[in-house]
Amino acid sequence: MMHILGLCNGSIHGNSEILLKAALEAAKEFDSSITVSWIHVPSVALPRNHKPIKSDPSIIPYRNDDDKTGKGANGISNVPLDDREAVFNAIMDADALIIASPVYSHSPAGTLKALADAILGPYADVSESYRIKARQESGQANGHTNGNSSAKQPNPRDLKPRVAGFIAVAGSAPEFPEQWTMALPALHSVTYCMHAHVIDQVVFPGFANAGSVLLEAEHTIPRARTLGERVASQIGKPYDEAMYLGPEEEGSCPYCHLLKIEFREGNNVACMTCGANAVLAVGEGGKIRPVWEKNSNVSCMTLEGKWKHIDDIGRKLGSERPRLGNIQDEVDRWKKIEFPLVPLPSNSYGSKM
Repeated sequence: MMHILGLCNGSIHGNSEILLKAALEAAKEFDSSITVSWIHVPSVALPRNHKPIKSDPSIIPYRNDDDKTGKGANGISNVPLDDREAVFNAIMDADALIIASPVYSHSPAGTLKALADAILGPYADVSESYRIKARQESGQANGHTNGNSSAKQPNPRDLKPRVAGFIAVAGSAPEFPEQWTMALPALHSVTYCMHAHVIDQVVFPGFANAGSVLLEAEHTIPRARTLGERVASQIGKPYDEAMYLGPEEEGSCPYCHLLKIEFREGNNVACMTCGANAVLAVGEGGKIRPVWEKNSNVSCMTLEGKWKHIDDIGRKLGSERPRLGNIQDEVDRWKKIEFPLVPLPSNSYGSKM
């Protein structure tokens, strides 16, 4: 039985929730064996100044943050609620993700970014399990090269095929696409760590009021349902077999299917979403378009790109650790420097936060 998890990053009963529900409803109708559930992202409790969800230094440096809660405005001191593990497991157990978010300042609302920083990224990076599996299939004994003998077998949950769909809702009219430039790229950054194949992605422009997508329900609801059906049609397929079914501009990156480029030296460009490289060339009709590299080993959508990234971070962590003791006195000096903190109602511990 396959399961689709929806992540709604908007207001309760708002446009994102409506469109997400339309997509989930269509997915279930497409395949009655599919189960669905959803999470309202702004309602997820994240502890203030939380420590990493995993403190394994091979994953991410331990930040030594303290959970200081003080007393709330009502004078009651509580241990902060923490939904991170439950949400992490819900995401990693899902076979598909559909994320719906309003656009704030060109990007998805920040609550999604806060959640992704807290539980996804390196914590949900499945690339090492894929590398272990690949090396074992090539005949290497344990498939591991970083000395961590405890990871001789890939985590089966990491290897689960995953697909995804993205819905963004912008208040600006269709004539002003510059107002949602980073909406879809930012949604990609949520799922690429899980090696989820994005099947469809869409921006709904021109809906500023909660529920206003229903003013054009004859267009908005069918498009959201199409996204749900497309995700359902590819669920369970391995990454290389799942098909992207969404819209593409001419010259779009073949890995993330977006046309967001960064100019580099000469005629070289790179995809701002996933990092793939391309060269600008003159095509038919004199149009200048990117010619994208094949089998990219730098795009964060490919396993090779993911492997290169974790190896780079691993080298940097390893090279810095032996030198950290040399700067401890300076670290301590900076800790002692204090300036007045703005008093906040939620903090009763003043400037010692």
